[in-house]
Amino acid sequence: RGDNPNGFNGDAFWQDPNQWEDTDGDGYGDNFIDEDGDGVSEGYSDACPTVFGKSTDAITRGCSDYDGDGFVDPIDAFWEDPFQWADADGDGYGDNTLVPSGDDCADVFGKSYENNRRGCPDADLDGWADVDDAFPYDTLQWVDTDGDGWGDNYAWFNESIADLDNPGEFFQVRNQSGDAFPTVPDQWSDIDGDGWGDNQTSFFQPDAFPLQPSQWNDFDGDGYGDNSVYDPDGEEGNMTPQPAFQPDSCRKEYGTSSLEEFGCIDSDADGRADVYDPCPWDPAITNGVLTGPEAVTCAVTSDPNAVDESSDNAASLISSSNTLIFMTGAIVLLLGLIFVAQVAKAASKRKASVERAEERKVNLAFSEEEERRLAWIDHYVAAGQLDEARALGWTEPAAVPQWKQHEMQEAAATQAAIPTMLDLDQL
Repeated sequence: RGDNPNGFNGDAFWQDPNQWEDTDGDGYGDNFIDEDGDGVSEGYSDACPTVFGKSTDAITRGCSDYDGDGFVDPIDAFWEDPFQWADADGDGYGDNTLVPSGDDCADVFGKSYENNRRGCPDADLDGWADVDDAFPYDTLQWVDTDGDGWGDNYAWFNESIADLDNPGEFFQVRNQSGDAFPTVPDQWSDIDGDGWGDNQTSFFQPDAFPLQPSQWNDFDGDGYGDNSVYDPDGEEGNMTPQPAFQPDSCRKEYGTSSLEEFGCIDSDADGRADVYDPCPWDPAITNGVLTGPEAVTCAVTSDPNAVDESSDNAASLISSSNTLIFMTGAIVLLLGLIFVAQVAKAASKRKASVERAEERKVNLAFSEEEERRLAWIDHYVAAGQLDEARALGWTEPAAVPQWKQHEMQEAAATQAAIPTMLDLDQL
């Protein structure tokens, strides 16, 4: 090759015998030279011969740094992202956590990206890290706001099922997944899609008719709904309101009528409401008139289960009389018990008073007896009759220690100072 780099078959490196061509024009030759076999080129070999680059590092010489982050493209795991360059766990999220795109679990492979947690383990691959996922093994659920065990991601589709009460007919219900009421802990299902929950023990919109989208309330509890019409697509929709299923004609009165008028009183249980039944007590007749040539005859004209009021009144009087007698006896017994208790209480008080008086007499007798004993001892000692004094408990002073004699003298003086009952009587 000629030394003129611009001439025919020119040498781009006329001073380097090992290089002659520079395809990308970055100043590094296309001829990769590795004389020592360590995988690192020597001289001016271009590690990226077809891409213009100014890297001077031996491993990446002549390679580009597309994103300008200081890491050339061959070693930059994110060559188009200036904020990321390394991915230790190989999950596609960069190790630089100083930016929002960083891997929150840089040492553990993970594919999470929801809830501002990227690159962490996500067993069900729904985007929610297992530590944040209320349902870590359910791809369709991840949050349970009301804590009822049903996920907030509510979805459904309609399907037809047979109406067991009406053979041959079908009605639509929802095949549901998730929580139809994500903020209500005791409601989660709405199989008929009317906005009222299927859990009838809930305080929040319990549906008395969970399979009838046109009914949900039953004020009188007779099994017939309070709605006469309903709007299938709501107030904001374009559909015309339609008749509701079996509307209760007597919404505030329990009734079992089922012919034409639903939920009204039907005394003979023939299906016809009493107000339209010519014979309300005769189940054999549901239609007709009571006058004219085609008049019907009612075999039953009154309530067959009615009770004779006169018998009821007599029984009531007997019951009241028995109750009065019982109450009178109870009052007399109670007064007797109160009287006995009062007498016993008075007797107890008298007994206690007598016992206290007897106790005082005994104490006085002992006190007077002691005074007489001491007086006789003094008399015998003064008369020299010491044996008689000793018989009454006297001890010669010589046999008694000095401290004991002093104590006895003080006790005698104290005793002498106490007035007797006789002294008090003379006051």
